Amino acid sequence: MCCSPGGQDGRRVTGFDCSGLALYAFAKVGISLPRTASAQACVGTRIPASAGIGALKPGDLVFYGYIPTRNSTIHHVGIYLGNGQMINAARPGTRVRVDSGTSMSDYAGGARVL
Repeated sequence: MCCSPGGQDGRRVTGFDCSGLALYAFAKVGISLPRTASAQACVGTRIPASAGIGALKPGDLVFYGYIPTRNSTIHHVGIYLGNGQMINAARPGTRVRVDSGTSMSDYAGGARVL
């Protein structure tokens, strides 16, 4: 249902890409997100990169993009934990982990969905 092209319900999910993790986590609390990071950037209240990572609250989506002001260039999303940290699924096949919100150089702001 959530992140599987075959329509599984998530009990057999063995890995995530970044937007799949966000989609799955938010679905667990009843919030439906679009599939891709760039589409997820269009949901909720957008927090511009110019506000800095300190403007984010736990549960916000945190984005990275080639042109921070253009949602169409967003290529990565994480879930903000607070204290400059995010939950990050770098790509399928790697472990979901906690990373610094500044671990990537092209911070593009966030979105408050909750």
